Amino acid sequence: MNGPTAETVASAETFAEQARRRAETEREAVEWAVDELESEIDEQGIELESLLEYARRSRESLPDRHRRAYEAMAAAFDVDSAVYEAYVFAYSELCEELADGEGRSEKNPKGCTNVLAAPSDSEPPADAGSNSASSGPLVLKNRDIAGRGTRPKSIVEQPSIGDYYGFLTVDTCGTVSIFKGVNDRGLVAANTYIDSERADVDPEDQLRNGTVIRVLLEECATVEEARSLLESVPTRQLCGQTLFLADEADAVLLEVDPVAERIAADDAPVVARTNHFVLSSSTETESSLRRRRRALSLLDGSGYPDRDELWAVAQDHENGPGDESICRHPEPETDEPHAFGQLTTASAAVFEGGSPAIEVAMGNPCTGRRTRWSFGDEIPIDLRTGRRWLEQR
Repeated sequence: MNGPTAETVASAETFAEQARRRAETEREAVEWAVDELESEIDEQGIELESLLEYARRSRESLPDRHRRAYEAMAAAFDVDSAVYEAYVFAYSELCEELADGEGRSEKNPKGCTNVLAAPSDSEPPADAGSNSASSGPLVLKNRDIAGRGTRPKSIVEQPSIGDYYGFLTVDTCGTVSIFKGVNDRGLVAANTYIDSERADVDPEDQLRNGTVIRVLLEECATVEEARSLLESVPTRQLCGQTLFLADEADAVLLEVDPVAERIAADDAPVVARTNHFVLSSSTETESSLRRRRRALSLLDGSGYPDRDELWAVAQDHENGPGDESICRHPEPETDEPHAFGQLTTASAAVFEGGSPAIEVAMGNPCTGRRTRWSFGDEIPIDLRTGRRWLEQR
């Protein structure tokens, strides 16, 4: 690779400026992904009108600063604008269209397995000499996506802008939504999707999960502040999710149920969630049930699980390959186009409340090399661009 092999992210005065810089960094990965989608759409003769109408209406729900960031990124890429809009705002729905038929993952393909481990006051202090030692609550997130690899991942860092906090995460190249991360004050937020949303709330009025996570990280410094902000929004306008929050001294799992208009808290020392509610009613797929049971069985030891134990959960193949494994790989011998519906683990990350750092494996955590980076570090270019993720596909 020519040029520098690592870089820091320079501060920007506006969200649009920061988004333009990020678009230039991630250009190769995004343009590859959108071109791949465009080819598949053309080959299958998929009509995008209904998806684009949903995407346009969903875009209206964004905070102004996020909308300006999206527009700046969209202007920077040399891709089909309609396919890019679907890539950003209607990706799951597009994968459903491209994977129509038998042989795919469960209907409305959503995944992710998350764990929260919060030490109690009675827990002994971590061994400072251990590579996996930690003092604050730990959050693990396996990010599972459909689409045959057409949503590349990169390390995303946004320095503070005005009164908004900066954040660090691993998430989808070329989008304004994020589904986990830690901000420069050490607040961690991560979610899993739950199939629970109200039919009587228009897309323009619905606050999407990826927006919720980003807003919390940009505007809150503590778990208490994050809960207060979330409770200030009418719950019916949210989407179904389990929301993991942690700071240096506090941690909680919130089940956000817009149908029942209820936010239920689980503050047990060790909590695992997949894609169904435990404290409320929701759809329960066999995949979600088995992944959660397996995660809990791996954590059913004595004491507080450390980083290595969380990574063992992330890498687990007990019920694999396929949908029922925590570390998800494509089902073998799945014919096209059904591979677009296959859920695979695109990245795994461990965060520690109070520490503005990320420990991450790109691609499947069973094969991806674990690396650890802090906010403001010089991070390798291939991680920031998404190139490492593409090379590991």
